Amino acid sequence: MHVHPRSFIDRIFTVWRSPKRFTKNPDIVSLPSGRLLLIYSDTDGHWAQESEILTLLKSDDGGLSWQKHCEVAAARQPDDERLVTPRLSRLRDGRLVVICDHDDYGHFHEDQWSGNWAWWSSDDGDSWSAHQVTGIMGFEPDRIIDLPDGSLGVASHVMRRTSQEFAEILSVSTDGGQSWTERATIAHDGYHRLCEGALVLLDEGRQLACVMRENHSAGIPCFVAFSNDCGHTWSEPQTLPFALHRPYAKQLSDGRVLVTGRHVSGGVGTYGWCGDLHESAGSWSVGGPRGSHDVTVTEGSLVIDHARSDGCRYSMLPPESARSSFTFEAVVRVEGPVDEPVAIMSMGTHGQHGGPSVVYLSSGRAGTSFGRPDRSRPVDLSRFRTVTMRHHAGLFELLVDGRLVCCGCVFRDQSIPSEFHGADPLRRTTFGQIGGVGKSYWKSVRYRVQNPTLPDVVWEWDASRRTFPDQYQRDRLIQMHANDPSHAAPDHGYSSWVLLDDGRIMWVDYTNLGDEAGTSHIVGLHFRPEEL
Repeated sequence: MHVHPRSFIDRIFTVWRSPKRFTKNPDIVSLPSGRLLLIYSDTDGHWAQESEILTLLKSDDGGLSWQKHCEVAAARQPDDERLVTPRLSRLRDGRLVVICDHDDYGHFHEDQWSGNWAWWSSDDGDSWSAHQVTGIMGFEPDRIIDLPDGSLGVASHVMRRTSQEFAEILSVSTDGGQSWTERATIAHDGYHRLCEGALVLLDEGRQLACVMRENHSAGIPCFVAFSNDCGHTWSEPQTLPFALHRPYAKQLSDGRVLVTGRHVSGGVGTYGWCGDLHESAGSWSVGGPRGSHDVTVTEGSLVIDHARSDGCRYSMLPPESARSSFTFEAVVRVEGPVDEPVAIMSMGTHGQHGGPSVVYLSSGRAGTSFGRPDRSRPVDLSRFRTVTMRHHAGLFELLVDGRLVCCGCVFRDQSIPSEFHGADPLRRTTFGQIGGVGKSYWKSVRYRVQNPTLPDVVWEWDASRRTFPDQYQRDRLIQMHANDPSHAAPDHGYSSWVLLDDGRIMWVDYTNLGDEAGTSHIVGLHFRPEEL
């Protein structure tokens, strides 16, 4: 089990099990009475094949024990469309509302019809209305919230026909939820796959923020945009120093914002970040290893012991496209077989049409392919060498101590819009381990990118600081719960949390850790904001 340096996993307890069922995507709210309500999707698998029930649980002891309260809605395949992610809100007027999307493939394009349905309750969840077809476009809606201008608002994402990429949008209702219209596009640039936005009311509603998932992952973090006019206009989206899928975000009483979600640029599990969105906007952080690993930092180098590690690589913010210029340089040495790769440096956007993108390092060889003599060269890497990957205007070069080892051409890709030629943001830009034998020693890494349209990237790390490359994540992210990286398909990460009357936070998520294939359960934990 991978345990983060800062972790709550020893406090995790089981909230709910539904025998032989997959329990997913819980959302939790509190009532004035102190009762907690939790809705989740009770299905026959992660993607329901036969039946799915939106189930409401209740707790009257702060989340320690739970009972089934009622069923809000159900879907039966193949006659009904699959329900996906329910979100539960308690509005200013005392009503409860559940919003849930249907099968993504039937509703994610702007030329498809709305699949977002709502159910309403005026008696604290004892009874519910029939479903309402809201007309809200897209899918994976956030919870419905009261906006400062008296309207109701909800974020969702939809594919735009012009870019064939996602846009995060804000839909509002000015008549208490009876009808909905699209107020604004929160974020859309045709390149980043922005989705699953979480609306956050900042400073008692004086400002709105939207924290968004970036669905290429591969080292690209979450984004945030801000609005000062109740969502009519939005700032340009900016990067954040964490990469969480399905971010769930709210502001704490001390002004910080807590965001939780599935961690996709580091250890496997659901993590949390707490801080100032404004101060962090425009930054990013290096992602850490996802599996188990044996890594130490001495005064001289970062040491990766491959025999006791499982995929120890560090993820960078990738170049925008094959038109980006970069220098990726490391002072590194390798122990291990002469002709077997031990270490790797990889550029995620520069491998189109046979162009080089990955450099493999063994103790006696460096190159872009160990199977072709023209793509690698004998180099003594058993002692520290400066290995440099660089690219400009289509020319890629690999150098060792300033001497050219091999080179190649990087071609543009004409299958995507011209401003993003060669972009492949699904591939990671990394350095670290490959294979399972030997050791690698990293003394320093320097990474500089000049992008055509996106901001340039500059990052440097040196082992003499006695810090890890992913030190920000070690210091600032907290592991809510883990999921074994050896699991065939770890599944978790659609979390939710609520502030209790006693000042603690009750947090919930689903996980399939330790469960039979095709099943999962809901977990929870308590902690205090000052622990973040």
